[in-house]
Amino acid sequence: MSAMHKMVLLVLLWSLCLLHLEGSPISKRSISEVQLMHNVGERKQVLERQDWLQVKLKSILIPSVNDSQKGQKAKIRTIVTDISLSGKIQSGS
Repeated sequence: MSAMHKMVLLVLLWSLCLLHLEGSPISKRSISEVQLMHNVGERKQVLERQDWLQVKLKSILIPSVNDSQKGQKAKIRTIVTDISLSGKIQSGS
């Protein structure tokens, strides 16, 4: 066999090995790794929903304050504050 034929054969075998390895994972994941990845994805979705809700709550227009509405505005602020605090407490755990 000439050097050129050997080189072609070597490149062909090398490319076949690469094609074979590309289609299969290098190692299988254990059950705990899969569960961890699932939990991380789920947690990320929860945080995204909480962020979306915070943006929506901030965009709510609070009515102008009259003397008769001061108590009502305090209630609205308390509710919004409670919701934001509960989100921070949940995201911290």
